[in-house]
Amino acid sequence: MKFYAIKSPSVQKIVTSWPECEKLTHGVKGCLFKSFATREDAESWLSGVSETHGEGLRIYVDGSFTPGFDRAGWAFIAVENDRQIGAENGVTDLPAESRNIDGELTASLHALAWLKRTGKTGVICHDYEGIARWAKGEWKANKPIAIRYKEAVQEFPNAKFEKVPAHSGVKWNEAVDQLAKKAIADCQAREKAAKAAKTAKASPVKPAPAPAPVQTKTPERMPSPGESLDLFG
Repeated sequence: MKFYAIKSPSVQKIVTSWPECEKLTHGVKGCLFKSFATREDAESWLSGVSETHGEGLRIYVDGSFTPGFDRAGWAFIAVENDRQIGAENGVTDLPAESRNIDGELTASLHALAWLKRTGKTGVICHDYEGIARWAKGEWKANKPIAIRYKEAVQEFPNAKFEKVPAHSGVKWNEAVDQLAKKAIADCQAREKAAKAAKTAKASPVKPAPAPAPVQTKTPERMPSPGESLDLFG
């Protein structure tokens, strides 16, 4: 038996036959549906949790945003057998359009590029639902950051995704969250140091003037024995 999960603006439902699924979805604008082997997987998909892919390499991704800093932080940690085997972090090249979402999507692309570069296969573990939804074409991309992500992720057609709960004590998800925050803090520190160095270079410290030599009065003649001359006027 298959379970067909249906999600549309007006309906969220699970049915067990294709004719019923077709009847509820045919011609319905914005309707999504997918078949699953178990009801649990179908319910997870409806609630926004991606189906899991078993054990193996997991790459946890996350983004961060700090008010007063115009870019978003991003990070990923690659984990195998509960051991970190790779990690990267940084800040977005462009100012953030959607706060931490820019970092989330950037992290996913960096993680997928790392998999391709290292010749490995793994699952992108994310707590922001849009990472998988846009990659799979299940969400329409409206904002420029989402459009850029949706286009770029097509380079990785075999990408696998798994949603994990946010801020719920998942070890590596918490770790990557801190790594994304650190990317912002490190960038702020570097930029502050660079600004200070530039200011110092633009305003060099002037050396103190050399002390004026002591002026002495040259005697018109040498003193005779027992005679003294006032040499300082």
